[in-house]
Parts: sequence; C-alpha cells; structure tokens
Amino acid sequence: MANPVKYESLIVVCNGLERLFGNIVKVISYPFHALFPKLRFTIPEYSPAKIKSKQNTRITKTIWQTNYSNKVTLPVYANYLFNRLMSLSYDYRYVSTEERETYIKENADTRTFNAYSKLTDGAAQADFWRVFTLLQEGGVYIDIDGHLVFPISQIIRENDQEVLIKRRDKYTNFFLACEERSPS
Repeated sequence: MANPVKYESLIVVCNGLERLFGNIVKVISYPFHALFPKLRFTIPEYSPAKIKSKQNTRITKTIWQTNYSNKVTLPVYANYLFNRLMSLSYDYRYVSTEERETYIKENADTRTFNAYSKLTDGAAQADFWRVFTLLQEGGVYIDIDGHLVFPISQIIRENDQEVLIKRRDKYTNFFLACEERSPS
C-alpha cells in the first residue's frame, strides 16, 4: 500500500516553479550554444555527499545516473546541479555506456550478462542496467534529464524499501529508489 505523500501541495507548487526555471534555462541555452556550439560541461563520475545526514534509511544514499557521455549541454548540466542541490546528503554516481557493460559483467552471472549483451538499443541497455544496479547496490535512479522536485531527504523515509512515482495513475521509470536486494 502506498504511503501518503508528505507536503503534497508544496511539492506541486515547487514542481511548477522548477519547470518554469528549467524552461528559462533551455531558452537561454539556445543562444549560448549558438555562440559556443562545441562547449560542453562535465558531469563528474563520482561526487560524495556534501553533508552528513543523521537520518538512516533502508535505501542506500546514492544517486545513479547514466548517459552515453558525461560531456553535456548547459540544460543537462544545470539539471545535474539542481539535482545535487536537492540531494546534498547523497553520493552521486554517473555511469557511461561502457561502464554499464563492465559493471554488469563483473557483478552478474553468465546468463544475466548474456541477456544484457543481446540488447542493442542504448535505452533498453540503460533500463536493464538501472534495475540490475538498484537491486545490487540500492539507491536512487534518476533519468539524466529528470529533476527532483523536493529535497530527496524529504521524499525517502527511514523505513521505505522502495519509492516509485506514479504519473497519471501509471508507474514511471524516470525515478526509481529501492534498498539493496542482492542475494547474500
């Protein structure tokens, strides 16, 4: 059974304001990238938590993201910075396409790795990797272009085993959070 959403009205207002801000950044980025077409910003592969939280949670305090490259445009980088601001008590990990394959090869059995290897579409590989990694390590997956609408420490509660988001009464996969479930 789903837990009620804490601060739901405030979250809705924040979401609207953040979308407005994001659209302003996108509009500004068009002339920026017209002037500097080759300029890209680097998302770090690892960024440790900026503050130590006293709140213990069952869900590992790691944000996971993936993309074909960590060299990104201004809007994607601004999105990364905003998500870091909303997750200061969480470690951050970016994983490239090549690193996804290496991770699964090192952590999966042969059957699982072979299943991953048969996928030819980058989005399908990312979907496979996100679920595999969350079950192995736990943590929070957010699409590279997804944004948090509220501090993650206020979204994930101490005893949550998983947090999923519904949009129009359907579960999404741009945000997934769960505790580690790898076999012992």
